[in-house]
Amino acid sequence: MITVIIDREGDDIKGLYISGHSGYAEQGSDIICAAASTLFYTAANALEELCSLKDAAEIYQDFTTDEVDAKIRIPEVDEGLREKVRTIMDTVVVGFRSLEMSVNDDDGQYIELIESRN
Repeated sequence: MITVIIDREGDDIKGLYISGHSGYAEQGSDIICAAASTLFYTAANALEELCSLKDAAEIYQDFTTDEVDAKIRIPEVDEGLREKVRTIMDTVVVGFRSLEMSVNDDDGQYIELIESRN
């Protein structure tokens, strides 16, 4: 199962952590892993390109097992950039929620979204 942890501090997301493999299909054919990866990479790339947060993401993927361990940590940003970062991260969380609701069913639980608040 893929586990996605959203670390919130007030209204701001301070971290996004993703690990695991959905187990829906074999390596290279797993559309749930592909969707989760796309959401994560979209967040990481948007933070880099639109907010100049170049070192926010760290990604490790074991290509023999298709296991992923990745994280985005949001540093302190000025008020002008905070709203842009919030919009990007909130949008990605909506994507993960939608994915979780659409793929988990009686046949299997493939992704779990956990939100923590400080």
